[in-house]
Amino acid sequence: MNEGHVLAKAKRALRKRMLITRRALSDEVRGEYSAAIVEKLFSHEVLMRARTVFAYAAMADEVQTEALISRLLTMGKRVAIPLVTGKNIMEAALVPSMDALEYGAYHILTVKEVQREIVLPLEIDCVLVPGVAFSMDGARLGMGGGYYDTFLPKAPQATKIALAFQCQIAKNIPRLPHDCGVDWIVTERGVFKTGNNK
Repeated sequence: MNEGHVLAKAKRALRKRMLITRRALSDEVRGEYSAAIVEKLFSHEVLMRARTVFAYAAMADEVQTEALISRLLTMGKRVAIPLVTGKNIMEAALVPSMDALEYGAYHILTVKEVQREIVLPLEIDCVLVPGVAFSMDGARLGMGGGYYDTFLPKAPQATKIALAFQCQIAKNIPRLPHDCGVDWIVTERGVFKTGNNK
């Protein structure tokens, strides 16, 4: 078995373990931690300086982002969220207002089709990155679809900030050459600069 297969197997095992950990949080605790993470995020100078923010619409067990998106819009920020357009491919769909959002697949918010406008990756200043696990060297473990690993290289100028619960921080994450990392991690316990090389 070659190194790639070994790493892929290790990633699958870690993903399974970390998803169980994340999903074990109660709705109450998840909501409390999410609110704390959002407050810490809004003290981050990178976010405050950013004109265009690529956020994400959260799944039920992720750090919740609806209030975050609303607050960014209220501040006058240009906000986009993912729009899946093909296998491993997503684009950044502009959010003109909270009224432009509707629930799509997997009960995840998406921009209504009639109101969709695509934001070019090079226009994005800050990407808020979801994930299953992160490590302090900036490594990220996603759901395995490869969407962010395909998208992030198109926005090399953007600062990548992971939003995660503290229980999602792993000591080590197996990393393949194409795996994209993050520059900062924000959890309910603090804001951490990673060792990721941009």
